[in-house]
Amino acid sequence: MTGVRLLWDEVRRGAAQSAHQCGGHTGAARRDQRCAARHTLRTGLVRLGLVPDLPDAHRRIGLAGPGAVRQVSWDGATLRPAVQFSVAHTAEQVVVALRRGEPAGGAAPTGLGVDAETEWATAERNLHRFGTPAELDALRRACGPVRPLHLWCVKEALAKASGLGFARTPPRRYRLHPAADAAPRHLTVEIAGAEPPDHGPRRALVRTGTRTTADRPPTAWAVAELPTAESRNPPRR
Repeated sequence: MTGVRLLWDEVRRGAAQSAHQCGGHTGAARRDQRCAARHTLRTGLVRLGLVPDLPDAHRRIGLAGPGAVRQVSWDGATLRPAVQFSVAHTAEQVVVALRRGEPAGGAAPTGLGVDAETEWATAERNLHRFGTPAELDALRRACGPVRPLHLWCVKEALAKASGLGFARTPPRRYRLHPAADAAPRHLTVEIAGAEPPDHGPRRALVRTGTRTTADRPPTAWAVAELPTAESRNPPRR
């Protein structure tokens, strides 16, 4: 997963000055989070040399809607080479995952998802609602020391990378198993009862961690790459 970059920033209260900025007629907190995400994404694209550093860059960058493969555009045209992104936020922080590159040899693209959470105690109490001890153990084998909140983050990242989300496919339907070859950071993922139907297990590449800052609670995070339903080829790094 060396091709995935994670970019973090703070959510600044009042960043969205009106209901017409960063998300339309939504609550102020959600607009601030969306503004933080767009700012972080634009700053990252400029820093990586993927788009020009222009005053109107925020207007010229386009973001694909929900789906397994969300790509960035510039002036209405998809960037080449393509740049995929995924966004997550807590009440106080935002994280953007960026990945550059095209599928090799005409292969179907791989979905990308990221998640970040701070509700440690809630996840501890409710593991039975979104996962199992066996899944937590499989994640430990793949990624090292983790807690239930990391498992939640992995499942939400996979939900984004699959394009299905939790609304259509609840967390317990993303079933995690150790990879057959026990490769580090790899899991076998089954998506039960998916609509449209999923056709068997897929090999996912995942990374987890905990971000700590001086004046913020620890933040669990996870990023996942998952082959699209059209492809059974595992992501290789």
